Amino acid sequence: MRSLISPFISKLALFKHNLGRREFYQFPSVAALRENGEVHDDGIQVYCDHLVVLKKGVQERFQDILKMKILNWVIDLFSNSNEIEMELKEELIDLQTNEELKPKFKDGYHSFWLQKQISDLYPGLWRM
Repeated sequence: MRSLISPFISKLALFKHNLGRREFYQFPSVAALRENGEVHDDGIQVYCDHLVVLKKGVQERFQDILKMKILNWVIDLFSNSNEIEMELKEELIDLQTNEELKPKFKDGYHSFWLQKQISDLYPGLWRM
């Protein structure tokens, strides 16, 4: 979820920046209206203000998700696991060497961790 929200927030900032500089790459309809004289500087400022409000609203609404720290081994199961707690290293080794589950990780870490058997076989890792 965080991997969807963070880029969206960054794009809102980019859109506001570009719109404020009268660069309408992301807004072809506004560019057409501007060329026809239907949108003036004060109208563009209103759009910029709306983008600022939208960005703040998204940041506030999803602040808990944005503050989450996703450990590297959650995203890349086969990476260096130095950041994992000692009690969970054995479970992680068992998971990393499970030949039946390795191909399923290629479908993406979201779907991998949502499998029922992961929570059953590796409850400590699942709770992380």
